[in-house]
Amino acid sequence: MADSAVVTTGQLVVVAVAVFGAAFVQVIAGFGFALLCMPIMTIAVPVEKAVVISSLLGIMSSVWQAWHQRADADRPLVKRLTLSAFLGMPLGLVVLNVVADRTLKIVLGVAVLIATALIIRRINLTHVGPAMDVGAGFLSGVLNTSLSTNGPPLVFDLQARHLSPARFRATISMVFALSNIVGLALFVADGKVTREGMRAALIALPAWAVGQLLGWPVRKHVHGERFRWMVVVLLFLAGASAIVFAVT
Repeated sequence: MADSAVVTTGQLVVVAVAVFGAAFVQVIAGFGFALLCMPIMTIAVPVEKAVVISSLLGIMSSVWQAWHQRADADRPLVKRLTLSAFLGMPLGLVVLNVVADRTLKIVLGVAVLIATALIIRRINLTHVGPAMDVGAGFLSGVLNTSLSTNGPPLVFDLQARHLSPARFRATISMVFALSNIVGLALFVADGKVTREGMRAALIALPAWAVGQLLGWPVRKHVHGERFRWMVVVLLFLAGASAIVFAVT
C-alpha cells in the first residue's frame, strides 16, 4: 500500500491484526484505538494512509461508545477539550503534509511511550484550572490530524484529574467522537481519503467488528490493577515497535 495502487496480502494482514487488537482494547479501556492501531499499521503502510484507515474505523467506535455512555460524560470538560482540539487540527494537517514519514513514526512512538509513563505515575493535577484542558485539547487536535493519535494528551488530562472509570470512558469517548468527525472532514477536504484507503478500511472492517464483539464480554472481567497493567504493557509494545521500525 506504499505509493502504488497494489495492496499486498501481507499488508492487509498487518492492517487487520492492528484493527482487531485496537478495537478489542478500546472496548475494554474506553480509549486506545489509534494508539495501538497506528504503530502496528505503520509497520506495513505509510503514515499518511494509516491515518486515514485509523480515522475511518476509529470514528465508528468512538461515536457508538460516546452515544452509549453519554449520561456519564463531564460536559464542561468535553466542551473545553473539543473546542481547543478543533483549533489544533489545521496545524496537524500541515505537519502531516510537510514532515517526513520516518519522523512521524518516531514522534508517534514517543507519544505512546509518554502516555504509558503517565498512566503508570498516576499524576494528580485536580487543582489545576481549565488552562490544562485547553492545552491538552489543542495538542490532541494537532496529533489527531498528523498522526491520528489524539489519545496521549487526553489520557494525561483525564488521568491527572482522577476521573472515575465510567466518567473517564464517557468523557474521552465523546471528545474522540467529535474530534474524529471534524478530523475526517479535514482529511476529505485535503484529498487524503482516497479510494485505496477506503478499500483497505473496508477490508479491515470485519476485523474491527470481531474485536468489538469479543471486547464487550471480556470488559467486565478486566478491572483494577489487572486492567491498568494490561493497558500499560500494550501501549509500551505499540510505542516501542513504532520507534524500532522507524529507525531500522
